[in-house]
Amino acid sequence: MPTELPPPARRFLRTTAARRARRTVHAFHHWLDQRRLTLAELTPDHFEQFLTYLRNPAVPRRTSVGQRQMARRYVQWLHDRAFVGFDPVQLRRPHPLPPLACEFLASLAPTYRPSTCVNYTVALRRFHRWLDAHGLNLQRLTRRDLAPWFQELHAEGLHAATCLRLLLHIRTYLRWLSEHQRMRTAPDELIRLSDFPKLPRYLPRPLTAEADRELKHRFRSSKQSGAWALLLMRHTGLRIGELRSLEYHCVRFDDRRPLLKVPLGKLNNERLVPLDDESVELIQRLQSIAPRPRPWLVPGATPGRPSSKGWLERILEEHSHDLPDPARITSHRLRHTYATEMLSAGMSLLGVMRLLGHYDVSARPSPSDVAQGACGEWRA
Repeated sequence: MPTELPPPARRFLRTTAARRARRTVHAFHHWLDQRRLTLAELTPDHFEQFLTYLRNPAVPRRTSVGQRQMARRYVQWLHDRAFVGFDPVQLRRPHPLPPLACEFLASLAPTYRPSTCVNYTVALRRFHRWLDAHGLNLQRLTRRDLAPWFQELHAEGLHAATCLRLLLHIRTYLRWLSEHQRMRTAPDELIRLSDFPKLPRYLPRPLTAEADRELKHRFRSSKQSGAWALLLMRHTGLRIGELRSLEYHCVRFDDRRPLLKVPLGKLNNERLVPLDDESVELIQRLQSIAPRPRPWLVPGATPGRPSSKGWLERILEEHSHDLPDPARITSHRLRHTYATEMLSAGMSLLGVMRLLGHYDVSARPSPSDVAQGACGEWRA
């Protein structure tokens, strides 16, 4: 169900007819509700986290920029009417990073993805802003100095995965400083393993048999290309990012058996997934959509542009709004349902793991494994 908007939000929406405003305001208050925050409790750090949340690499840059502009406009409107206690205009300029931090970020660029470098930049700006606000010298930092920061992170109510990722980024930065002899204290003494939060462990939840049958029927009979793409996702166990990046000519053959070539995805690996006749027909339907040929298989809502994650998720929501399933239906549950179907058909766990593109049988590493640099996927 859409988040119920408070009166100030409804008043703001009456001042504009832009569809982007409604989507952004709803996303903003849904984000607040997930963190159990009110407008009066909103801080500059919270708002910057929301802006980072909107900076989704899966969303076209033009759309993401427009959403962030609308979010700033809305919070400015709230500030002008005393609903929030800070001026968002002051957040326009990012916190300046010291030369050492810039040197560290430059060292990441040759080997890290651009999106990963952005995450490090956000973490370092947050960390240095806190250090500057408390007058602390990074090169003489002690464990006692950092204790209040850990308490503030806990008080903000950050999701465990967000807090874990932030601490990992900062500890990697501190280790780099130590290796270059720019710090006195050992970095692993500043941020210990015991500081990393425990991640919640979610078990895969496939769709109920009745909901699965009905959803596949709706996808088949739909006239929307996104519904056909989601049905292909259900038949092949793809992640939604892999679905969006499928090449236009994505079918390969091995002794006349059709296989789906899945491009580099979340774990930087490629794989081939066997296709049944219905999946081949779905790919042919998607290939028949203009313009053709094109770089990607799944066309987006806007002609000439690739599909976005938000567009596919809206189509899934339209087709699954009243299905007989007790849990919220997400795109990743299609992948869980595929895996459960393969296991029920007698395929080995190792075989299903390979089809899903996993390196390891385990669903996710423990926080200590992640903190020590172990590789693995957090979600099955």
